[in-house]
Amino acid sequence: MNRARLSRQVPRWSELRPLLSFERPGLPDRAHRLQRATDIGDLRCIAQRRTPKAAFDYVDGAALSEQTARGSRRAFDAVELSPRVLRGIGEVDLRVRIAGGESALPVGIAPTGFTRFMHSEGEDAGAAAARRAGIPFSLSTMGTRSVEQVAEVSGEGRRWFQLYLWKDRRASEQLVRRAWETGYDTLLVTA
Repeated sequence: MNRARLSRQVPRWSELRPLLSFERPGLPDRAHRLQRATDIGDLRCIAQRRTPKAAFDYVDGAALSEQTARGSRRAFDAVELSPRVLRGIGEVDLRVRIAGGESALPVGIAPTGFTRFMHSEGEDAGAAAARRAGIPFSLSTMGTRSVEQVAEVSGEGRRWFQLYLWKDRRASEQLVRRAWETGYDTLLVTA
């Protein structure tokens, strides 16, 4: 029987180093959580886990029996996209004119009251995001920032103002005037 003699070989540090490099443990951050979301349902679940119940219910809920919300959901669910792949498309341009002004996409950010109730950045974050996306931002009468503060944050971004008509018509008029003077170009009246 022929026994080969085995010699012991110690690995080099350069061979071990890649095997011993570990990621630093930590809690998943916002970007990591959002990266894992694949649809609006996933985002809703993240928001429900991280948002105080009263704030989540305020945003997630709808009026009265929520019949209109259910109908809207059914209408959106009925839409089917028909992919058209391997076809020549020169250039895709989603720009549109909405309410007399240009928007980079056929959408805008709707007015929502008490936004800092849901997130500490509130209207500031919404207005800045709308500016970056090239879409309109709508400030609610029930916003947590003034028309002037939102105008400052949104810079050259397009701004709309939603007015809840108050019994004090003079106060409503003054609010609309302030919005106009700070560059809001569209008035959304809620009755």
